[in-house]
Amino acid sequence: MNDVMRDLRYALRRIRRRPGFTLVVVVTLALGIGATTAIFSVVDAVLLRPLPYENPDRLVLLWGDETGQRTGSSWASFPDFVDFEAQVRSFEGLAAWSNANATLTGHGGDPIRIPLRRVTHDLFPLLGISPASGRGFLPEEDRVGAELVILLNHGFWIRSLGGDPNALGGSVILDGRPYTVVGIMPEGLKFGEADIFIPLSPEHAEDSRGAHRILPIARLREGVSLEEADVEVRAVATRLEEAHPEQNSNRSAYLQPLHEAVVGQVSTTLWVVFGLVGLVLLIACANVANLFVARTTELGRDVAIRRALGGGHRHILRQLGTESLVLGILGGTAGALLALGGLGVLKAMAPAGIPRIAEVGLDGQVLAFAGGLTLLTGMAFTLPPALQAMRVDLHQRLKQGGRTAAGARSRRLPEMVVVLEVALAVVAVVAAGLLLNSFLKLQEVEAGFSADDVLVVPLALPEGQYWTRADPEEDGSRAVGFYREVEQRIASIPGVTSVAAAYMHPLSGGWESSFWLPGVLEAPEGQRPEARIRPVTPGYFGAVGMRLLRGRDFTEQDRLGTPGVVIVNESFARTFFAEGEPIGYRVARGAWWSGQPDEFEIVGVVGDVKMDGLDEDVPTALYFPHAQFPFSDLNVVVATSTNASALIPAIRQEIWEVDPKLPVENVRTLGEIRTLSVAAERFRTGLVALFAAVALLLSAIGIYGVISYSVARRAREMGLRMSLGAQVLDVLWLVVRQGMTVTGIGLAVGVGVALLVTDLLSSLLFGVSPTDPATFLIVSGLFVAVALVACLVPALRATRVDPVVALRAE
Repeated sequence: MNDVMRDLRYALRRIRRRPGFTLVVVVTLALGIGATTAIFSVVDAVLLRPLPYENPDRLVLLWGDETGQRTGSSWASFPDFVDFEAQVRSFEGLAAWSNANATLTGHGGDPIRIPLRRVTHDLFPLLGISPASGRGFLPEEDRVGAELVILLNHGFWIRSLGGDPNALGGSVILDGRPYTVVGIMPEGLKFGEADIFIPLSPEHAEDSRGAHRILPIARLREGVSLEEADVEVRAVATRLEEAHPEQNSNRSAYLQPLHEAVVGQVSTTLWVVFGLVGLVLLIACANVANLFVARTTELGRDVAIRRALGGGHRHILRQLGTESLVLGILGGTAGALLALGGLGVLKAMAPAGIPRIAEVGLDGQVLAFAGGLTLLTGMAFTLPPALQAMRVDLHQRLKQGGRTAAGARSRRLPEMVVVLEVALAVVAVVAAGLLLNSFLKLQEVEAGFSADDVLVVPLALPEGQYWTRADPEEDGSRAVGFYREVEQRIASIPGVTSVAAAYMHPLSGGWESSFWLPGVLEAPEGQRPEARIRPVTPGYFGAVGMRLLRGRDFTEQDRLGTPGVVIVNESFARTFFAEGEPIGYRVARGAWWSGQPDEFEIVGVVGDVKMDGLDEDVPTALYFPHAQFPFSDLNVVVATSTNASALIPAIRQEIWEVDPKLPVENVRTLGEIRTLSVAAERFRTGLVALFAAVALLLSAIGIYGVISYSVARRAREMGLRMSLGAQVLDVLWLVVRQGMTVTGIGLAVGVGVALLVTDLLSSLLFGVSPTDPATFLIVSGLFVAVALVACLVPALRATRVDPVVALRAE
């Protein structure tokens, strides 16, 4: 213990005597450890930490699978759900939910649109979740016509009802109907973005096998593997296909672990970023190791004297280890503080698509990781200088006295470390370059619509007031009349050039429905093709800047009671009329209610617009006149000749003149919607570019440090050369050549490694190959330029060595 305390005091004295050295080491370590800790906290919360449910590893989702590719793109119908529940024996329990929205009124504020989930009564028991107060749903509350009851999410209860304890047993008005509050869920429950939960009944699930509106979730029985259960589920799906060929033709099913479904594609992004930050940490450690090598060499005579007086290898290693441990603790502490601040920024900038981001924080597990990282980094930058110190030739070192040694062997270890730094940094910068190139190509994609000065106002008419389900034809007339009046009022606002409404706006996915083409494409039900359904009002295409390529637009005469008409997009025309003109042909589909046409004549073709994202192909789409295909929930699009955002208050007021209880929220321009559509890509690219820049900077510092160290060690040599007639350019070339040689070797190694590993980025790239030659060439040129600058500064200093001073020091 006395030896330990003596070494600790000695280490503190050395640290205090070199404040500049200490600051550089601590800042470098803080960058590496802080970045790694911050990203690990995200990886831990999102990918590694179990979901907050009972035995979450046995929870699986049951997906419909129409293609056999296990795409997970199709939900289930309510009748299929009932059959799976009755026939699959691998499940301990099976529940389901569907997503919806509702208008909340009567809470003392403006009407708001809130997200909700309709759930079967056994969903929360299946997950192992009980209400914090009150009760859950009862089996009889899943039935059509049951009493209207509701469960409140804890956050919604606090935010909208002020945490009122009397809310339990009270009423909440949704879509104009009172729901009795029977329970309040526990704090911290995150089940999607839902604020409230109501029972899922066949009525809300559209009780037909063709309506895939619900997502089943199951708990596997003890001892049943995912593979065994998946085989049984596929067998049941085959029986359902044979029993119901019209609705279930070519339809299968499969299981996916819930954790895998929640994490989604974000796992690839997080692991890539985490790996990149690991490279930054390694480069930081390499830089610190080189600093310690330099100090060890400076202290070589002291080490030699200690060894000559009987100091052993263990003693020297312990002294160096104690100093590095103290510096590591300082750097780790600073890194933890940096990670804490960085996490706040990271969470604020993170796009909505990252799951469980609210759970990210510096908990005990993350702090333990940071502590272990500190110890490992301490060992990493202690070992190289310790090994060099132990190889000191006592006789030679004592004979040299205070003179410097400039042999190639003394430079070998620092140069090898810099080769490693450059190679690691090349991999990081190549990854950033590929992602940046991909993002720029994504930004250049032609979306097919005008993003300037076009507002999108989402509206949802409350069920029960406008849409009763009792008389769909009358419901449709009320919806059509409402939107016509809203359009007329908004059109009178100064600065508005055109107004229309559509079920879905550009860059919104929507849903598909089957059809057939009489005389062109006939197919039995269950085997018919599907296309996106997009009811719009007249003038919609002009309002959003879509091109009408052929035929005519919709008019006010296209309404119920007149022949059905439809406009198709380019993708539809290419797919089904590759060698002909689609105008004049008919699209047939079963009428959903009395008065709706069964067939629609194609009267026009419009240009494609992106629907599922800028990086996705445009699906086939059918645009129907809203009056012939009425929907209650539409987006009003408002084209303006002025600052669009300035018109939002006036637009909101005109809508409230028609219905003062209607929520008018989330009004955005199409430009903002386009920006939000690539938010995840922008966040990922920015994050990777930031850490790659840090890696490049650290590698440049490493090159500069090694060359500066070499120049200082070779001052006598430089003096001799210049005294013997060497020119400035000769000395410059001598120093720069050394640095560029090291950089060239590191660059070659880094490019080779990058060519092997960048294929891991392929799922994150758009329009760019993982081995894109241009990116590799640009990165190589960048490293050459940075290395040249890093070498020139110490090289110019070498040319200013005074030969007389250098020789006199000997």
